[in-house]
Amino acid sequence: MFFIRNYFKAFMLLGFLVSAYGQDSSEIAYYNYFDQKIGVENTGLYQGVVYAEKYRTINELTQFFKTRDFLPGSVCYDGQCYYDLDLRYDVFEDQVLLKLISKAGGGTLKLFKDKIGSFEIDGHQFIRLDQKDATGLNAYGFYEIAYDGPRFTLYSKPTKKNFQRKDRRSLYYEFPDGPTEHVLLYNGNYHIVNSKKEQVQVFPDLKKDIDKFYNLARRLRKSDPNGFHVGLMKRIELLLTQPNNTSK
Repeated sequence: MFFIRNYFKAFMLLGFLVSAYGQDSSEIAYYNYFDQKIGVENTGLYQGVVYAEKYRTINELTQFFKTRDFLPGSVCYDGQCYYDLDLRYDVFEDQVLLKLISKAGGGTLKLFKDKIGSFEIDGHQFIRLDQKDATGLNAYGFYEIAYDGPRFTLYSKPTKKNFQRKDRRSLYYEFPDGPTEHVLLYNGNYHIVNSKKEQVQVFPDLKKDIDKFYNLARRLRKSDPNGFHVGLMKRIELLLTQPNNTSK
């Protein structure tokens, strides 16, 4: 494995720059300014393993989130946030990949998963859920913040299936979307909410309302399962605001 040294100590040399930015300045703009001054390749971000393609794919059914191309994003890595990056999210391997700048040698870096607190890619926000923080889940790793409301947060973890194919010349792989794992953070606890049964267990007093939503949104559930879950949680949160509700 090829490791890239951490030069983040250079941050101390630029500490005086903080005073040059008033409280009205954007935090993102400041960190970008810092990275430009010392070079993002000299920050703590450039720690990881050089990435090599593991699977041969020949169509749009890749292991990556949305597309095989790099997408604009940001990442909070080892306690420090970095912005205006080119990222790929390997859903199948649950890994975040960073496009290296040319003066750092180019190529792709696989970031250390345990150092990533959160990341954003193409406007989608993800956080890392570990067993020590959320016990009893079916899967751990990166979850998208699907809905963040005043009473609870819905996290959704995309998955990919893996199929090995063979053409006339060689093997290749296809990665169609798999079932999404849904987790609800409510009253300080994490709940699996993939099914109606699990949703009713969290909100037993809203069983009739949940049943009604399932009946009314059948088409949405088939065409857009993730949108269905978000819609259901928004409906539940609205019901929780009603004064006569006992599930608060």
